[in-house]
Amino acid sequence: MKILALHGLGASGAMLKAQLAPFIKSFGSGYQFIFLDGAIPCGRGPAVPAWESGPFHSYATGFSPQEMREALHRIDMFIKKNGAFDGVLGFSLGSAMAVSFILDQQRKNPDAKPPFGFALLFSPIFVASPDDHCYRRLVGRILDDNHSDFRAEFPDGDFASLLDSENEHVFAEYLKVVLSMHSGVGNILPNTRLDFLSFEAQAGNVPRLLHPQIYKERVRIPIVHVSGKKDVYAMAEQSRVAEGLYTPSSTQLYRHDGGHDVPFKRSDVLTVVSMVKDAAEKGKQLQALYDF
Repeated sequence: MKILALHGLGASGAMLKAQLAPFIKSFGSGYQFIFLDGAIPCGRGPAVPAWESGPFHSYATGFSPQEMREALHRIDMFIKKNGAFDGVLGFSLGSAMAVSFILDQQRKNPDAKPPFGFALLFSPIFVASPDDHCYRRLVGRILDDNHSDFRAEFPDGDFASLLDSENEHVFAEYLKVVLSMHSGVGNILPNTRLDFLSFEAQAGNVPRLLHPQIYKERVRIPIVHVSGKKDVYAMAEQSRVAEGLYTPSSTQLYRHDGGHDVPFKRSDVLTVVSMVKDAAEKGKQLQALYDF
């Protein structure tokens, strides 16, 4: 099994490899992990230990549709250069990028074989779409003149009472959750502007954050989703929302006792490895259906 591995924000493939050492050992020689460093230099990630000297990477400069298209294109080029992968693994931002990539491939090639047979996703954060048409009408409404009071109140005022529809409420409330994480992250992401709902806002600058209540497409491959019981609220909520983007019948969930990290206890590792091997076998069977 050849697995593409995507690190978290402000980290690197080498750091993720160290985090995954107990898993790599338990999977054995039948699993090969290929680590991709993000192309964007950035600051130290919020979960990266002080002793790590870098360099640190991100997959994107920001999360507008255009920035996401550029990030996913770089991942696509890496996959094409390095051959087919049986599965994908991600941590935090890496998990989110994996979900975005899979959903985008499904959108563009709905009848094609999925890019991976299965995925192991540790603590995904928010998933953003590269598609300008995603939420086009919704974004247009919240940027029109009738919603200037909403934009003036967002994200810290009583903005919810100034919205018209349930979809607008869901999108705005989730955007607030994600922005609360950004305020803690600081300047790790280069060139990222958070004033995309300002007076002169443009639709192309608004991140299209995927939420299962307003985005109906689902990841179609088997997923093992791992999260920590002690993760902070903003991260835990993003992980929960990402979980809603999977197909329930093809998803296995596991919660460990830690926070926003890769578990290392032997019992956790062995349980997750067993779940992944089951997902890999199911993914192999699903992939084979496309060969007929």
